Order: sequence, then structure tokens, then C-alpha cells
Amino acid sequence: MMSELDKFKEESAMSLFGRSRLLAIAGNSCVKCGESAADFRDEISKKEFGISGFCQVCQDDIFGGSDQDDLKDEILDQVHPIFE
Repeated sequence: MMSELDKFKEESAMSLFGRSRLLAIAGNSCVKCGESAADFRDEISKKEFGISGFCQVCQDDIFGGSDQDDLKDEILDQVHPIFE
């Protein structure tokens, strides 16, 4: 049985891309573009595929490519004042 979050992700993928997120992940294909999703830059990108179903190219389009990794690290290293 799917959780509410998984149902939401599945319904969103079908609505946005016309593909099942779960079937795309099971078939190692991208839910967004339909291309192979076998090669990832790092472990985080591979984990993201398991969450979103996006291949590396589509992840880069959405989240920014490797040229922005330093900026991402800088942002991730920041502590929000509420947690200080």
C-alpha cells in the first residue's frame, strides 16, 4: 500500500509527464524525459533518482549542474538562525 506522499508523487508524475514514477524508477528510466537513468554524478544524485525518478540531465536542469556544486555546498553549510 502506498503512503499519501507516494500517491501524490505518482499522481503528479502522471499529470506532469504522462508516465508512472514507480515504473520509471523500476525500469531505470527518467520519468520526465523517458531516457535511461543509469549514470549519476554522485550518490546524492542516485538517491534523488529514487525519490523523484529524474535522470542526471533532468536533475541538472531542475537543480543546477555540477558547475553550481560549490554554491550548493555553501548553502547547505549555512545554519538557519532558528537553529542556532
